[in-house]
Amino acid sequence: MSKNKVSIHNLSVDQISNLSRLLALALIIVLGVIISDSFLSVENLTNILTNASVLIIIGVGQTIAIVTNGPDLSSGSILTICAVLVAILMKSFGIPYPIAILAGLSLGALIGVVNGVMISKVGIPSFVSTYGLMWAVFGFAYVLLHGYVLYDFNSSFRFIGNGSLFGFIPMPIVIMALVVGLGIFVMTKTTYGRRFYAVGTNSVCAKMSGINVDKTVILAFVSSGFLSALAGIVLIARINAVQSDIGSNYLLSVLATVYMGGASTEGGEGTIQGTIIGALIITIVYNCMNLLAVPSEWREAVIGLLIILTILIDSFAKKRAEKTII
Repeated sequence: MSKNKVSIHNLSVDQISNLSRLLALALIIVLGVIISDSFLSVENLTNILTNASVLIIIGVGQTIAIVTNGPDLSSGSILTICAVLVAILMKSFGIPYPIAILAGLSLGALIGVVNGVMISKVGIPSFVSTYGLMWAVFGFAYVLLHGYVLYDFNSSFRFIGNGSLFGFIPMPIVIMALVVGLGIFVMTKTTYGRRFYAVGTNSVCAKMSGINVDKTVILAFVSSGFLSALAGIVLIARINAVQSDIGSNYLLSVLATVYMGGASTEGGEGTIQGTIIGALIITIVYNCMNLLAVPSEWREAVIGLLIILTILIDSFAKKRAEKTII
């Protein structure tokens, strides 16, 4: 369903683009091997995947939103408010963690409904509506915590972030794998996935073909909100603490992840697989900088330059492919 399917030497433009991202990932891995003997250790690779898990979980929902209608700028704030809600229910009210988790996930989906309705029914552009909601939700999170940090959660709850399956597969990776598998299935094998791409490509044509555009947009942002909430739950279970700005650093990272993965600012393009590659690129670069003890003030600058470079390479590959049509 993605656009610009032009063959070049038996490869489509999308395949050329994917290969360029894989090449970038491979070069970064080679760089990691060069700078540190411990880069390929099981411990370090597991750490990379575990750190990437939260970003990928949010990225799957963000991919669906961007493919359908545009970026969900409230994803970081949804992560925060849902994590705060779960923590307060467990610590202040003694609510069992499964019920607290269900409440957090429900809140994430509900905020997604609000986003979807504002965009589809009211007609507010996604950039504007989700940006405004982002600040409102961050404000609520601060009010709820009053600037305090909640920590030391129930050990059963912390298993979600620190436990392991079969004794060696960290639970964040397990949860991420389940989300990725379901996301790929939905986007490639179901009518819902085809509707997301169709609405993002041309909402007018999608509506004329019988697709309920409003319902599709709402469902896309519900997916983004739900997965942002899930990511927040995994995150606080892992670090065993929550504060009112815990998700503030994830907004730019997740947007970079999705756009580096091949999503288009115009909608209708993007894949879960590409988002995974984008998340791994960012996480591995951070890991390499940690191994090199790069000062923290340089890290954001390096990531920003990397994002620009990756997008430029991707754009160059697409233009070269489109010029040579077989």
